[in-house]
Amino acid sequence: MKNSFNKPEAYEKYYQYLIRDFKFFETMKDIFMLSAVIGFKNNTSLPFPKSGGEPIKDHIFSEEDKNIMDIIAIETRKDLKILLKENQEEKYKMMEEYAHAGIQYIVKNIFIAEEVTDADKLLDFVCKYAPNSEIPKQPDISTMMSNIVEELEL
Repeated sequence: MKNSFNKPEAYEKYYQYLIRDFKFFETMKDIFMLSAVIGFKNNTSLPFPKSGGEPIKDHIFSEEDKNIMDIIAIETRKDLKILLKENQEEKYKMMEEYAHAGIQYIVKNIFIAEEVTDADKLLDFVCKYAPNSEIPKQPDISTMMSNIVEELEL
C-alpha cells in the first residue's frame, strides 16, 4: 500500500528552491499541499512520467492536511468510497497529479529565470486562493490553507 506522495522530477528543483533558498515554506509538505489545492481549484491535474527527489511520507501530513485531501477526493470523484483504504492509492495519485498541475501553475506565475524575485509577489499569488480572507498579509501557510479549506466547504 502506498504511504508517500511523489513529486514530478521536472519540478523538484522548484520545491528545493522554495525550501532552501527562498525559505518561504518550512516543509515540502507545505508546498505539496498548496500545489494540490491550486491544481484542484483550477480543475487541473497532470500525470507525470518520472518522480523526483524523496517522496513525502504520509505520516508528515497533519490531520487538517488529510481532511483537505479527503475533501478534494470526494469533490473530484463524487463518491465517498474514494476514502476507503482499498482506494488509497487512487486518492494519493489524484493528489500527486493535482499538486503537479499546481506547482506548474506556481512556477509559470511566480518564477522568473528559475528564481522567485519577490516574497510579496509569492504571498499575493497565494492569497488570491483565499479571497474571503480578511487576515492581513503574513507568510503563514497554515492560515492560508485553512481559509482555502473553508472556501472549499462552502
